[in-house]
Amino acid sequence: MHQEEEYKAYILIKAESGKDPEVFTKIRDLQHKYPIDEVATLYGDYDVLVRVQMTKPDDLENFLFNGLRPIQGIIGTKTLIAARSLEFR
Repeated sequence: MHQEEEYKAYILIKAESGKDPEVFTKIRDLQHKYPIDEVATLYGDYDVLVRVQMTKPDDLENFLFNGLRPIQGIIGTKTLIAARSLEFR
């Protein structure tokens, strides 16, 4: 991963029982402050998925520590950084 390349990260979020709609809304409201491409609610082991597109690693750290961590109702996260991606539309 080079400093000037854009890269994607996917953050899987576990929310407290019944808090996933609130967590979803709070993350959606962060889209103007952080480079969030997508937020979705999920069925399964995780409750919310966030896709972000970054140009430098500090952007991801800033989003995780200053954007996600303050949100009440999040009980766990798993961050996946894409090595390579291809979008079909």
